[in-house]
Amino acid sequence: MSVIVQLSELSFVTDDGIKVLEDVHLRVNRGDLVFVVGPAAAGKSVLLGLLGTQIEPQEGQILVHGRNIARLSRRKAFDLRRQIGLLPQGFIPLGKSVMENVTFKLRCLGDFREQAEEKALAALDQVGLTSKLAQMATELDPIDRVRLGIALSICDEPLLLLLDGPMIDLSSEDQESVYSLLEQLNKRGFTIVATARDSLPRSGPSIRIVELIDGRVEEKS
Repeated sequence: MSVIVQLSELSFVTDDGIKVLEDVHLRVNRGDLVFVVGPAAAGKSVLLGLLGTQIEPQEGQILVHGRNIARLSRRKAFDLRRQIGLLPQGFIPLGKSVMENVTFKLRCLGDFREQAEEKALAALDQVGLTSKLAQMATELDPIDRVRLGIALSICDEPLLLLLDGPMIDLSSEDQESVYSLLEQLNKRGFTIVATARDSLPRSGPSIRIVELIDGRVEEKS
């Protein structure tokens, strides 16, 4: 089984001198579905930002698909970033239709109109939003806004999918829906790392739980 992400001796300190991550070791294999669980301000967003090359590493090593992200040229870092789908916490869609949100991203990435539309329809179908293609994205209810964010993350078939707090502020029923969607996407071949503040709606044999507390990670059996 190939390794997508390998973290070794990773530490991170904020500008205020607060140690957010300390000696983190973590491996994510192709096809994994990993939940990083921990309280608010535990460093989960920082960890995903480092994995997604949005934050530069300070100490330790981050290998993504065998490449040390700290040593990549600007061009290679950009190419790698294109292979990582990222849903940030508190995602806010553009003031466009659901379909236009996804096609706009794909056109920005260089796809022609027909190719962008084909990819967008496929992504929106996978998250269950084909009945709302023309609806304004800013008018979606919370669960469908998360679904749209996930569609934006998967539309270019990324090597790695990073979801920061996709279930925050959702009802228990909607959290279960997101959880089920991530399981479905994982079965379709997506490698996923997601964060959650609280315990998950349920557990399963395909789920890896990593707890992040006081800057350190501990894998739960």
